[in-house]
Amino acid sequence: MTFLNNGPFYHLCTSGVQTEILFDDKEDFRFAMNLMAFCVWQTGGVIVLTFEIMENHLHSVMAGKEERLMTCFSLFKRRLQRYLLDKGVIKNLSGFEATLFLIDNLDTLRNTLAYVNRNGYLADSRYTPFSYPWGANRFFFNPDIQFLQGTRYGDLTFREKRLLFRSHSIDYPADHLVLDGYINPVCFCKINLAEQMFQSARSYFFLLSRNVEAYRSIARQLGDLVYYTDDELFLIVRQLCKDTFGNSRPATLPKDAKLEMARKMHYEYQAGNKQIQRMLRLEERDIVALFGK
Repeated sequence: MTFLNNGPFYHLCTSGVQTEILFDDKEDFRFAMNLMAFCVWQTGGVIVLTFEIMENHLHSVMAGKEERLMTCFSLFKRRLQRYLLDKGVIKNLSGFEATLFLIDNLDTLRNTLAYVNRNGYLADSRYTPFSYPWGANRFFFNPDIQFLQGTRYGDLTFREKRLLFRSHSIDYPADHLVLDGYINPVCFCKINLAEQMFQSARSYFFLLSRNVEAYRSIARQLGDLVYYTDDELFLIVRQLCKDTFGNSRPATLPKDAKLEMARKMHYEYQAGNKQIQRMLRLEERDIVALFGK
């Protein structure tokens, strides 16, 4: 009923393939975080369940009318372009365009929330889904951090408000908190609503770490490349080996079977040469002969 009463839900995303690097440093990411909060507030009629900002693209799970969601993104892109120009940075934003994918059932919503919340940690091995700072991901089922104290926006000086949004327009809710230089996502994201879509915290953690095939399906739909950790890929490879060869121990397969599995891992799962070598116990020269260095 929560799903049915609060939609329609959409996965809004931009291409990570067709866009150059947009956010080069923490200052850029902080501005993008504040810009997300500002655009949601300015547009109205937009509910954000979660989002993550990457170097050259963004993902967000949202609810509302399509035209309102696209208006929100258009405002985001326009103000981002202005910010970059003010910095004296020339970026090509022609590929930075939003696509909306309708989420028409609860299972897909759960998988998409988990997919978005794990994006940052897959792209940057320094982080986990609970530490990547540029999104709402780390606040999910994490009450200790959800209610951290921050500075009320209304208590900032006029100059601080302008610096926060890089704008003359500083109209924004006074009770929202500023944390580490940006608006706390808990203040403008409906994280509690997103959490209600899961049966429990345990089911969310399971999806976050184990439902890797669902993420592959989402990535294909979006045109994204999805990369797996060794643990995730090993679970997939074991099952593939069992289904194909009747043997769930990849390292004990005959060499021809290992080479067949190596091709599948490389072309269908974007596995790196070192990952393939570790899991299949193949010689480096065999890997190089197949895929090059």
